[in-house]
Amino acid sequence: MKRYCFLISALFAVSCSKEMKVDAPSFNATLDPSKLVADTFTYKLGDTTRFVFTGSTGNLAFYSGEPGKRYANRTPSKQLGDVILSFTSTAQFGNQTNTLKVLAASKINIRDSMAVVTGAWTDITPRLALATSATAVNSGAVNLSDLVSGVDDSLFIALKYSGVTGTTQRTWTITNWSVNNVLPERSIPLSTLADDVPYWTRFSDVWTPANARWTIGASSLVVTGGDATAATKTSWIITKPLFVGRIAPDVSVGVKSIIDPDKEEYTYVYPAAGVYTATFVAFNHTVDESKSIVKHFIIKVIP
Repeated sequence: MKRYCFLISALFAVSCSKEMKVDAPSFNATLDPSKLVADTFTYKLGDTTRFVFTGSTGNLAFYSGEPGKRYANRTPSKQLGDVILSFTSTAQFGNQTNTLKVLAASKINIRDSMAVVTGAWTDITPRLALATSATAVNSGAVNLSDLVSGVDDSLFIALKYSGVTGTTQRTWTITNWSVNNVLPERSIPLSTLADDVPYWTRFSDVWTPANARWTIGASSLVVTGGDATAATKTSWIITKPLFVGRIAPDVSVGVKSIIDPDKEEYTYVYPAAGVYTATFVAFNHTVDESKSIVKHFIIKVIP
């Protein structure tokens, strides 16, 4: 019995030592040659670009060449442009002044309320416009680049509300919130209301009633003041750490997977005039090996 077990184990080991090989794709793509001038295919805005395929591939991905969809940017990278904050505010009820401050810091332990209160915050309120009534006011494009030192730095932004007992307290509503890393050719989102609902951190020195805290929504941040008898309160809301220089990889569109039959064509309509490098990546892969073919096309879209 031991001899048979040894033989079976040896055969299994030999079998497992073999790598799973894969064939290279036999893929090719072409465009209408009548559209070709020099090395560029030219289309009018609204035209359909029709890519014709021959050969075979297990998988096929398409990068249109638009911002966020470029083959050259398919891996994560780092680049720091201008860090721009913008939002809209309204301040309703009462006449209390200086009840909202906007603060920023590169390093804060937001898990510790004492560290938040005593942190090395920079008051950026003087840089922006805030509402003084129920009329919405846009803050303007507020540049915070001087508060970060490089692509690996992080940034926290806080809204600090103060309401004083004795007169009606203000109610603040923040909408259209965005923080972006603005590069020469595109803007990288760092913070938006819709994306960050689960990530805000709140602190308050008064927890009853509940409106002493900021309320968080996908379209607004609101802190509701009380009447003249309401207690004096301070309430903070703080962003997640914003890693200012990180750029997520650009994405492709899946044209074909291994379970799909081979396709004869793919069509695409570019939404804006410009020059684009369209790219198809045909690839076959196993757990051990991957082989691919990459096809590039320079496409000019004119108005």
